[in-house]
Amino acid sequence: MYTTIAKKTMISGFSLIELLIVIVIIGILSAFAYPSYRDYIYRSNRSDAYIAIQRVSLSQERFYVLQNEYTDNINFLGGDDSDNSFYTLQAVTGIWSGVDCAAASSDTDSTNEYTIFATPVAGSVQADDTDCSCIYFNSRGVKGSTGTRNDDEDCW
Repeated sequence: MYTTIAKKTMISGFSLIELLIVIVIIGILSAFAYPSYRDYIYRSNRSDAYIAIQRVSLSQERFYVLQNEYTDNINFLGGDDSDNSFYTLQAVTGIWSGVDCAAASSDTDSTNEYTIFATPVAGSVQADDTDCSCIYFNSRGVKGSTGTRNDDEDCW
């Protein structure tokens, strides 16, 4: 007669405690990683505003060479959308000094200077960028922004 001896095998796996510890660690890492990722996306998408502002600025200079004055008609300067449609552009004549970019208006007596604004499009990724709610540039070369940043040039 033959006798068979059954081998005893151990079944291994994760205990509930180990699984909960892993979930807590992932939660803690996510709490730090997501805000950093979101800020990185905001900063990288701001390049859309910089490129659009420089495009409009060059168009302003071309317009000035031909007309001997700057214009506030954004359609003469290439349109009011940035390349990736994250920002809406606005041009005004004169040097703007305010806090609400949406309320900016042209100084009709000062057509020898300009200010260009880029404001995030509502509903876009950049709409939640409270650090830099409006980015601007003027004919004197001043770069600035409005938002929760302490320094106007932080957004550049």
